[in-house]
Amino acid sequence: MTEPASWQPSPRTRRLGTVAVIAVIVAVLTRHADLLLLGAPALAALAAVGHGRKPPVPGGSVTASPLRCFEGEEIEVIATVTTPVDEASFQLQPGPAVTLAEGRPVQVVVGEQAAEARWVLRPRAWGRHEVAVVRVRCRSEGAGQVDLTLRPALTEVFPHPPPARATLLPAELLRRIGDHTAAAAGAGIEFFGIRGYQPGDRLRDVNWPVTSRLGQPFINQRAALRAADLVVMVDAFSDVGPPGETTLDAAVRGAAALATAYLRTGDRVGVVVLGGVLKWLAPSPGNRQFFRIVEMAFGVRFPSEVIPDLDRVPRIALPPRALVVLFSPLLDRRTLSAVADLRQRGVSLVVVDVLRYEPPADPRLPVSTLAVRLWRLDREALRANLAGLGVPVLSWDSETGLAGAQAAQSGGGREARGRGQALRGRPAGAVRP
Repeated sequence: MTEPASWQPSPRTRRLGTVAVIAVIVAVLTRHADLLLLGAPALAALAAVGHGRKPPVPGGSVTASPLRCFEGEEIEVIATVTTPVDEASFQLQPGPAVTLAEGRPVQVVVGEQAAEARWVLRPRAWGRHEVAVVRVRCRSEGAGQVDLTLRPALTEVFPHPPPARATLLPAELLRRIGDHTAAAAGAGIEFFGIRGYQPGDRLRDVNWPVTSRLGQPFINQRAALRAADLVVMVDAFSDVGPPGETTLDAAVRGAAALATAYLRTGDRVGVVVLGGVLKWLAPSPGNRQFFRIVEMAFGVRFPSEVIPDLDRVPRIALPPRALVVLFSPLLDRRTLSAVADLRQRGVSLVVVDVLRYEPPADPRLPVSTLAVRLWRLDREALRANLAGLGVPVLSWDSETGLAGAQAAQSGGGREARGRGQALRGRPAGAVRP
């Protein structure tokens, strides 16, 4: 996009005009006609410029490639002046969330038919960004100068998902073939149990040690492989922290990470945004669903005082037996009300605490330190209340990462499977590793 422009007097033309005007004024005041000879060359040059035919206003264009990328990837910006000019000066102004990775901010091109400048930028934050603004000053002898403002098309920067695994599962999996081990016999690969031999069983499934010990044939049973529905919820009511590392940034990145992990296993993933405008996307499989989820997250920064009404979310957006993972700093009461509403509806729910920073305390003020301690106790009480409702709360900090938080919840090996069997007797909010 190019803003309208027109030829303007160049600095040299303005200097000539100043000399001519001063010479005329001095000649009139002093009544010395000889002084007009000093301004005659300047007046002649101005007359030639004024009566000369000006060239057309130069045109320019700027492109950014690619227009869709992830955080940290490189974007090439190329600005071009299509009309021949004597000199073109390009000045790049990167966007607030963009870093210049290659190229000088100011580039001057002299005496070329099509002046061109190139830069490489690296975005640091997700969202729809105007990665840069390019200001071009074109100069032409005898015509003056033109200032152009070139703006590339908006670039969609997707959040870079941190490492995550599809380990959090609802207490009851769907009766659909998938990659998750269910607590039922089926055609899986993990051991489930032993039963007596029946006609038609495969010979390779015979458990020979048990068969030889008991004197009759027994068969190894395998666990069934089932699929799951995941709904990620993003708390957009609170957005605290340094730019690029706010709680909302962490929530969107976490939602993208879980969506990537579960979509890779063939599960269906949906999203619900708790913010000024309640938004949802029904669970669906496939890689395209990831981009639908992220594109919906681009508009979450919308401040509002409205309390979300989850009754407005259709049944297709929160299907039965789906696992709901809420990414929230747990700072807004409206989010806690939504959690209570989901528990009353019998939804399997897990909360991921994305708050990584504590309120700053001044060591010189004892009252400030005491306030931070009280704040910590309040957070612990909140976590205990959620645990009492059967809602697990995962701690996600910068050291362990999202994968570490999942591992702390799910555990591993035989102990994790045993704990998963115990969780089946809990309310609907329990999860099975």
